[in-house]
Amino acid sequence: MVNGKNLLDLPIEDIERSIHVNLLAHFYTLKAFLPGMLRKGYGTIVTISSVIGQTGAAQLTDYAAAKAGLIAMHKSMTAELRAYPEIKTILVAPGQLSTPLFAGVQTPSNFFAPVIEPVEVAKEVIAAIEGGSSAELAMPFYTRWIEWLNVLPVGLQRIARWVSGVDVAMKDFVGRAGASLNEKHLL
Repeated sequence: MVNGKNLLDLPIEDIERSIHVNLLAHFYTLKAFLPGMLRKGYGTIVTISSVIGQTGAAQLTDYAAAKAGLIAMHKSMTAELRAYPEIKTILVAPGQLSTPLFAGVQTPSNFFAPVIEPVEVAKEVIAAIEGGSSAELAMPFYTRWIEWLNVLPVGLQRIARWVSGVDVAMKDFVGRAGASLNEKHLL
């Protein structure tokens, strides 16, 4: 779920709901299913995060925090599961998906940061599961290198953020609810 508002415009209830849906639900799912995987000695855990968990973005503070939490959770869980080599972990951190969740978001550069189709992400996940190994999947191409942004001096990071437009992309955000309203008006 995405609120798409500045932090000070978010009621605490919306922040809690976002963290609950985008982060805590993963913990609940793991607590429910991981014991059975450990008993059987095999399985695959797929964690869906976002490139925003690495970069953050204006109007996405709650979402970015939850997605960053998922990345940390995945890495910690992978370390805890090293004693169970047949339990695989896959982290998926895609860029912007072509879904109603981010309706109205203006992608600054379709060349450098193309919007990707969910089916492409699903194909990558299935291939990783069928490959039988743990993996960290990032798509499209730029997301594989985004961690390096944090290595740059702060001034260069600001320039990269400005060039990418990451902090203004949400200005026309309408989200899933707004997309549904637009579809109804078109009918």
